[in-house]
Amino acid sequence: MQDRPRGTGFGLMNLVTGILDDAKLLMRQEAQLLRDEVKLELSKAGRAASGFGIGAVLGAVGALFLLLMLVHGLHEWTGLPLWGSYGVVGGMLAGVGLTLILRARSLAGTVHTTPRRSLHTMKENVQWIKERMTLKRI
Repeated sequence: MQDRPRGTGFGLMNLVTGILDDAKLLMRQEAQLLRDEVKLELSKAGRAASGFGIGAVLGAVGALFLLLMLVHGLHEWTGLPLWGSYGVVGGMLAGVGLTLILRARSLAGTVHTTPRRSLHTMKENVQWIKERMTLKRI
């Protein structure tokens, strides 16, 4: 028989070793792809979050200026003292805010923490399976 150096030829061990090496390489490449994809998605999420944050701040500042404009416009149009105009606008905002809080509170009272319909359906399915299992035993 001819001696071959170890690791050469077409033996079963070489085939299995090659497959295992390829599988290891594939797993490393898949892990790297996963890391790169997660980094990319985190980067996009960070950019989106910063955009939302900056937009919210600018929107809040813009709303503040619009409210100030409304107060001063009310002062000019009605002749109310400036403090009265602030009181009217502040009272309207407080009323709208209170209305929204009360509506949200009543809506929150109707929220069920458990999915009732799904649980009922699951119980029916379990009961049906139990009945089928007992019928097959008879």
